[in-house]
Amino acid sequence: MSPKVLIVEDDSTTRRLVHFVLKPLEVDVIDAANATEAKAAVQQQAFQLILMDLNLPGMDGFLLIELLREHEHAATTPVIVLTARSNPADTSRAQQMGCAGFLYKPFGTQALRSIVARTLGLPE
Repeated sequence: MSPKVLIVEDDSTTRRLVHFVLKPLEVDVIDAANATEAKAAVQQQAFQLILMDLNLPGMDGFLLIELLREHEHAATTPVIVLTARSNPADTSRAQQMGCAGFLYKPFGTQALRSIVARTLGLPE
C-alpha cells in the first residue's frame, strides 16, 4: 500500500505541483484546500505525512497543526511546512513544534521530493 500524504494548501497550482513532483515516489497525495478540509481528511484516515502551508484562509497553519495533533490519526504524523512567509521565526517555531521539515516557496522540485522521500523512508 502506498504511503498517504496530505497536502494542506489553498493554492491549487501548488497542490498540482506537489502531485506532479511526488508521483515518482508512488505516494497517494490527498488535497485539502483549507483547515476544514484538512480536519475532515484526518478524521477519516491516517496519513504518513502532512505537507502544511502556513497561510491558509481563516486559520494559521501553526494553529491547524496543533488542532490536527488532537486527532489520533495525526497525533504523531510528521509535518513538513511549506510557506512563502519569509519570517525566520517560523522556522524556529516549526522546529519547536516538532515539524519534520521546512521549505520556503518557491521551493525546488528536487528539494521537495528529497525531504518527502527522507521523511517517509523511501528511495529518491
